[in-house]
Amino acid sequence: MNPSKYRRSLIIIFFFLFCCSTVEAQNLFANPGFEAINNCIEFKADCSPEAWFNIPAGNFLVNGRIAPRPVIGNMVLIVPVGSVLANFNHPRYVYTGLCCQLVAGEKYDLSFYLNTAKNNFKQLAFYFTEKEPMLATVKNLSATPSVIITKENVDGDYKDWKHVKCEYLATGNEKFFTITTAGLAEVEYSMGDAMNKSGDVLYFIDEIKLQAQGNAPVCAQYEANITKMFDYNYRHTNNVPVFKEEPVIAPVVKFTTDTIVIPDLLFDIGKYDLKPGLKNILDSLVTKLTIKKFLTIGITGHTDNSGNENKNQVLSENRAITIKNYLTEKIPGAAEKITAAGKGQYFPVAENATATGRQKNRRVEIVITYLNINK
Repeated sequence: MNPSKYRRSLIIIFFFLFCCSTVEAQNLFANPGFEAINNCIEFKADCSPEAWFNIPAGNFLVNGRIAPRPVIGNMVLIVPVGSVLANFNHPRYVYTGLCCQLVAGEKYDLSFYLNTAKNNFKQLAFYFTEKEPMLATVKNLSATPSVIITKENVDGDYKDWKHVKCEYLATGNEKFFTITTAGLAEVEYSMGDAMNKSGDVLYFIDEIKLQAQGNAPVCAQYEANITKMFDYNYRHTNNVPVFKEEPVIAPVVKFTTDTIVIPDLLFDIGKYDLKPGLKNILDSLVTKLTIKKFLTIGITGHTDNSGNENKNQVLSENRAITIKNYLTEKIPGAAEKITAAGKGQYFPVAENATATGRQKNRRVEIVITYLNINK
């Protein structure tokens, strides 16, 4: 094989491997080239780039001789930075939602092309926020911008455009990105700086990117967040959020109870040992309690008023304790949730004057309390 052809082949293979192994991180800005244009419902016309919003609501026109040729494509983002009219020379805002919330501790590269229509570039302030900016709240932005862009951030030229790049260390709360002059020193403009009949002073941005330096994974909501911003068509409606917060519905907490009455027929007369029939009932109850979580179980023994009062009290207590011990043995870890008490002859449910009434009074009540949370 010809040595020069061999070297050329190695170079080609190396170049191919290098290019294929370099995977660019996902851009966290939707519509970064501003080519997709929103058709505003209220105007029935194209009005501004999809996924980018103005506060206060407005649409900025530019004198044709001033508007720059885009870096790529046909559109740019217009950013109002001031006015030649003193009464209107106050901060305005352009914002977007991030496709993914930033990851705490991750470093991100923020870059874009900037054109100031041959005016001197002063400064720009960028704010990363957790809450979506609204007309009523945007003035509450921190006095300290997340990033201040100055001439020092310019790292290259492309025709009439400056390429700008900076680094940002995320706190993990960032969901929205705002471009403004708020938080910066006020700049006075002359009438010659006006770029339209309204006296606005404008900057132009194109091909903006926000990318993680590391291997921060793309969130599951990436595509959904883009769709949500693109689907919002009232581009000039103030105080109507794109990302509406879902109402927090407090869970409804309810306590329900079941009562099981164990008749005295399941005990021998004057005894508290568990008979086979009673054990079968308790085993069925244990099966239910292992499926349906309970909060507490209260076991109370009762007697009629026949015989000795003290003996009746002790018998009622022993019957309740025996059932508690059986359930505790069958349900591990439930001892603290189960209580047992004897009420003797003092809480009858029927007249003690008849045999039928006395039989009803001789009983053990098991009251089970459940905690139900409906979300």
